[in-house]
Amino acid sequence: MGTRTRSPWCQTASGRSMLGHFSLSTQPREPPGGKLDIELPKYKRPDQPEHYRLSAARLWLPKRQFPTTPAHFWFRTCYVSTIAAELSQLLPHILKLRIRPSTVASLVKFCVGLLPAFAASWIQVILPEWFLPSHVVLKQQKETGEAMINEEQFGTEVKAYSRLKSLQGAVIPTFYGRSRYNGTRAMILEYLGGVSLSSPEGATLRLEELSALLQPCYRALHALGVHHDDPNLANFQLVNGNIMVMDLESAVFDMSADDLEYFMRTNIWDLAYRYRHMQAYYLYEGSLEAA
Repeated sequence: MGTRTRSPWCQTASGRSMLGHFSLSTQPREPPGGKLDIELPKYKRPDQPEHYRLSAARLWLPKRQFPTTPAHFWFRTCYVSTIAAELSQLLPHILKLRIRPSTVASLVKFCVGLLPAFAASWIQVILPEWFLPSHVVLKQQKETGEAMINEEQFGTEVKAYSRLKSLQGAVIPTFYGRSRYNGTRAMILEYLGGVSLSSPEGATLRLEELSALLQPCYRALHALGVHHDDPNLANFQLVNGNIMVMDLESAVFDMSADDLEYFMRTNIWDLAYRYRHMQAYYLYEGSLEAA
């Protein structure tokens, strides 16, 4: 089972937990059996609205810009030059890269563009390093913590992307391949854009909407024998009205159908529980307001 970490929204600036300020009518109970759509528990939030929107203060808040630095590495047959920036201070091993195409790469793209469509598509599949989009994500193997665990998690994530190849670009990011960066194993992934469910911008859904978006993701993964076992809101990205699943390092493979159904329900209940508390905190600190 995946390790569940405390999210930043659970604490004030002083580090004191905010969860005690908000009560629930019931704690999540054991989910019912069957294959029906998931019915969420009725959460009671005294003096809290049923629906949220971003506050004016949040709308006018400038987007944080992280420092950039040049980054160069070999990706298969191509030497890639990029400008790199962290996506989060909490995840220094994950970088957003802006590709700086070389003259050779530009020439390769031009020549392939002259070929018939079927031939061009075939070349792009077998040589993805020459046809990367303008922005990608480089995710390195973690260097903090137990080395054996970090190696296992990296291998699990690579295996999950391979098993879920048909879902890449639709439910999970596209996996372009493996590389090495600064001597550490890394993978090149699609940059999704959108907003994280853990951010104020991603916190304006009703719980019913959240559940309706999450269920197809879990069912798509389960159809291919993979369970996402880390119900952390930061692992889900809202992109063009759909949820994309990220961070597959805690994936579990080939569970029974009953177990898959059970853990989908408990994970979605867990996410809804966290989401409601997160909304209450963002309302408290001024990023959200009643809609």
